[in-house]
Amino acid sequence: MSNGIDYVPGPAAGRAKRPVAPVTARAIGVRTLLPDLLKGLTEAERMAFYAECTPRICRTATEILRQDEPAPSGFLIIEGRIQITFVDCDGNLVIAHVACPGEVVGEIELLSGKTCAATCTTLPNTTLLVFSAALLTKHVPTEMLLRNFAGILHSRLMRDNRLQSIAQFYPAEARICLHLMNLTNEDQPEALISQGQLAILSGCSRQTVNRTLNDLRAQGIIEMGRGVIRVIDATRLEASRLLD
Repeated sequence: MSNGIDYVPGPAAGRAKRPVAPVTARAIGVRTLLPDLLKGLTEAERMAFYAECTPRICRTATEILRQDEPAPSGFLIIEGRIQITFVDCDGNLVIAHVACPGEVVGEIELLSGKTCAATCTTLPNTTLLVFSAALLTKHVPTEMLLRNFAGILHSRLMRDNRLQSIAQFYPAEARICLHLMNLTNEDQPEALISQGQLAILSGCSRQTVNRTLNDLRAQGIIEMGRGVIRVIDATRLEASRLLD
């Protein structure tokens, strides 16, 4: 896979091969961003943290963290999305989550010293702020950082609980609709997922996925391409889930 990364120099990033305009926190749209990791900081304190991060723009799908390898940095999503996947003991590729602006990846491994629990791959045109453990602890007091980590982990536990509920109590067709809803939103209506991957995620056969997606397409609720499912009508997709 091409690394697909356009690097924008930040502090200590070295000399660029050609002159580039400086990228400021304001320019990449972080002034109004309130990530859970930085809760409790004032706007001035957040901006000071952002100013020392290294902006990174990924024009194409780019792997930034790899399962079972150390995390070199933490990544705050400014724009775009990151697909989080893992390979289970049987070799199945599972999509665990699609992270959106304001979310952070790699921070747990960065501070714990553990290897990555999953692989993180940006979707095209994703903008990140890259930070080190030292930079994070420099700007966020320890007590505040612990509280924010606890809040993030609680949100992830709640997400895992919802996924367990979907897996245990919903019929296959409803599970497919729910996962499509979880993988998309109003601003990002495309799920970059194959039908085989959706079958694994939904815990059903590929034939069931094919039939359900064809029904949704026939109703004008989704469109399908190679490795892409685009939600056209999220309201009707939700209604389809409730009808199953």
